[in-house]
Amino acid sequence: MIITIANQKGGSGKSTIAINLAIKLLEYGNVLVMDTDMQKNIESFTNTRESREDSSSLEHFTLSNRTGDITQSLKQSLEVYKNIVIDTGGIDSIESRKAMLYADYLIIPTIPSALDFDVLLTMLSRAKEIKEINEKLSIFLVMNKISPNPFLAKEIADLNEAIATIQEDNQTFKLLDSILYGRISYKRSIGDGLSILEYSDQKAKQEFEQFFTEMWE
Repeated sequence: MIITIANQKGGSGKSTIAINLAIKLLEYGNVLVMDTDMQKNIESFTNTRESREDSSSLEHFTLSNRTGDITQSLKQSLEVYKNIVIDTGGIDSIESRKAMLYADYLIIPTIPSALDFDVLLTMLSRAKEIKEINEKLSIFLVMNKISPNPFLAKEIADLNEAIATIQEDNQTFKLLDSILYGRISYKRSIGDGLSILEYSDQKAKQEFEQFFTEMWE
């Protein structure tokens, strides 16, 4: 299974989802994370995880930093790894297009802001074009980094309404009911070399498990 996380808008939380998803997928077999973002944020996480005193008791995914045409690397990796997670940069690039072209699942994280929504329209249009070639591709849209403040619930409602309008013309994607809230524990857990499922925030754990279960069904 190849799972690509992509959005041309930076700051949507792609790397955080990639890390936590990869750790969760280790329950099903070995995992390769292919980081095509030149910032190499995931490398910092793996270095921290490997330097922990309890590192030997933790599960570890394999990290590969790749740029350019990743086709050959993907083909070789498919023979070795049960699941591959591809983290892409916040730009339209050959890496992100190839990552979507060969994916089984495409996860597009989005947050409720006018700038992000404009980019989302472009992203969904491109994903639709990719799906015309890669017919097996399942496209999931997830609300990410949403404020848990109940007084800001209107943001979620407005985003839901806007996305429903898009789906009238573009029915190739599914908006997940699960929401990933912008909890500080995500930043803290990654800073400690842990996934959110290995951390102490029970609400965040439950939310991520719900996201995973809904996507994986």
